Amino acid sequence: MSQIYGVIRKTKPVKHVVFIGHSNHGKSTLLGRIFYDLGLIEEKTLERARKYAEIFGQKGFDFAYLMDSLKEERARGITINLGHKKLETKKVSITFGDAPGHHDFLKNMLVGAAESDAAVVVVAADEGPQKQTREHLFLAKMLGVPNVVVVINKMDLVGYKEQRFEKIKEEVIRLLKKAGYSPEEATFLPAAALYGENVIHRAEKMKWFSGPTVLGAIENLPSVKIPNDLPLRLPVQDVYSSTRQGREAVVGRVVSGEIRRGDRVTVYPSKKEFVVQKIFIQEKEVPLAQPGDNLYLFLGNKKGEIKRGEVIAFADTPPVLTKQFAAAVIFFGISQKVKAGTKMTFSLLTEQVECEVKAVVKKIDTVVGTELSGEEIGNNEAGEVIIKTKRTVFIEEQEKNPSLARFNLKQGEQIIGMGICLEVIDE
Repeated sequence: MSQIYGVIRKTKPVKHVVFIGHSNHGKSTLLGRIFYDLGLIEEKTLERARKYAEIFGQKGFDFAYLMDSLKEERARGITINLGHKKLETKKVSITFGDAPGHHDFLKNMLVGAAESDAAVVVVAADEGPQKQTREHLFLAKMLGVPNVVVVINKMDLVGYKEQRFEKIKEEVIRLLKKAGYSPEEATFLPAAALYGENVIHRAEKMKWFSGPTVLGAIENLPSVKIPNDLPLRLPVQDVYSSTRQGREAVVGRVVSGEIRRGDRVTVYPSKKEFVVQKIFIQEKEVPLAQPGDNLYLFLGNKKGEIKRGEVIAFADTPPVLTKQFAAAVIFFGISQKVKAGTKMTFSLLTEQVECEVKAVVKKIDTVVGTELSGEEIGNNEAGEVIIKTKRTVFIEEQEKNPSLARFNLKQGEQIIGMGICLEVIDE
């Protein structure tokens, strides 16, 4: 509980979960089944999805079609876009992301993983781990997704046999280790999503399993620690004149740390100091703002003193400004390989600035995580690179402040890469 607005407010833990795994292993079906079994989808809606499945020759994809709304997705029987669904249970508030498994749509999967603090890895019991299972696990770890639930799905196709479950579990454990996850911290469970076995109800046909249901495992995921114990970082999204207050209002979202009324803060890179006079969240004045809060505040600043792209922090814990850093990156949708000298645009929060790849340190096989030879990174390939920006940018190392470590790379308006800062390099 936290005391804000002068009263005590109770908030449920918020979890952002992405479903990942190989194409056709049942991610969309599993997610659709959760909502149906909770009574959140009307029977007529499911019937309509069932008819679409039959029209497109995908009988048995009823629940998947509840998630896959695009005509092309229905025709091909695969998830292309990243679907989002929100769910409130008695315990938690969950935002689900249904990420595409097909390799052609890796970018959409990466977007889903980058937004999540846990991954549900779906593996078909009949096929076992496949190429995209391995690739998604490695990339989820690379993008900093901390928690994993492994659902061994389609147990109906293997006669609900415990021996098959244990065999697939051992195979996935080896993949988790290669990706850098600790198998001891992962939850493993069997399910038959199409029939609702062990999705939100206990499995009648798998009484040998005494662990949680899929929904239960998600509800019990450890809550991601809110970074309010990290230094204050509040990127300025905009500055505008408030007619009601008759002065300049600074708009932004708290990325890490906390800010209170009366705090003396510093705006970087100008290093101008101000005192926080008022803080507003959703039109309500509050004494305190925490990570994730979108706010506008009054600092008594004059017009032009604070600009979009600057960062508000405390003088004793200033943000990191640099022009050069090492990063782990994954590229997608590119026609030419990335090498030393390749130019693009760096994008992080409110910042967008031209940058250049100074060196490709190493290439990484995204399926097994091993280092590859070569100094060029191709489409849907990963690696470690040195990036130099045209001007100084705010970025911090993953181990020190994950909230300011993850960035995008663009060519024009198209995102062609995602990365995490590993080390800030002093020039």
